[in-house]
Amino acid sequence: MTNQIITILSLPANTEGRDFVIGDLRGAFDLLEHALAAVFFNPDTDRLFSVGNVVGKQSDSANCIDFFNRPYVHAVLGDNEASLINLYNQIGTATPNYLIRGEQLYKKGLNWWLEISAELKQAIISSLKTLPVLIETETLSGLKVGVIHGEVPMDMDWQTFRTQIEADDQQTLATVMQGGDRVKANNRTTVAGIDRIFAGHSIVFPEDEEGLPIYGNVIMTDTGAAVTLKPQSGGLSIIDMDSLNSIMIESHKYSKERKTGDPARLDIPDVFNILEDDSLLN
Repeated sequence: MTNQIITILSLPANTEGRDFVIGDLRGAFDLLEHALAAVFFNPDTDRLFSVGNVVGKQSDSANCIDFFNRPYVHAVLGDNEASLINLYNQIGTATPNYLIRGEQLYKKGLNWWLEISAELKQAIISSLKTLPVLIETETLSGLKVGVIHGEVPMDMDWQTFRTQIEADDQQTLATVMQGGDRVKANNRTTVAGIDRIFAGHSIVFPEDEEGLPIYGNVIMTDTGAAVTLKPQSGGLSIIDMDSLNSIMIESHKYSKERKTGDPARLDIPDVFNILEDDSLLN
């Protein structure tokens, strides 16, 4: 596990605007811009929380520094980011051998790392090392909220989880980075000591008209942005932290219109057709 500058970030409730959470981005920053436009995101008052894996197979992942530097963005460390930090800690900016490439880069689709300059690699790592492992905040209604990438270990309460993270417990850190047992087992029990947890890593799909699946009090947010999925179409989901209303911007709406790195060409009014709730437009 990487040695982050901070492991837990605690933020007060947002008294000026709204809070949103986005699922795993994987470098699909074009989808992000349409998602923000669809909810009329106000960068002066609203906040955007990320469950990690901001970088992924999209070559645009190299632009992650711009994303992390946005003052309204609060992101946690994902396993993709952790892989890049671990690689950097092993060999710096050098080109890895074939075995390391396969384990650290190819499996996660991070091939673009091999094509960028040493200076950009160093700048990206500097940004990634500032990401916390978990974020805590509150809603205006007083709900205690946590944001993580993977999952809280089964049968562990939130306070114990926090303590284990602060103590650098490797088993707990591995679970918060790559855990997916809750989804695999369809475990709907709640994590005690917290009202809501937003997590990513495990790809899920909206449950009919009910929105994103909720496992107890854990809201899963990764709907497969920048991932080829069949027969269902993946995309980027953005969720209102308080109301839990969500929108998914589908990846396939862009794939036929652009090449990697090109700006998206979908008109914003088309995005509104997939709104699940009109309340986000008020």
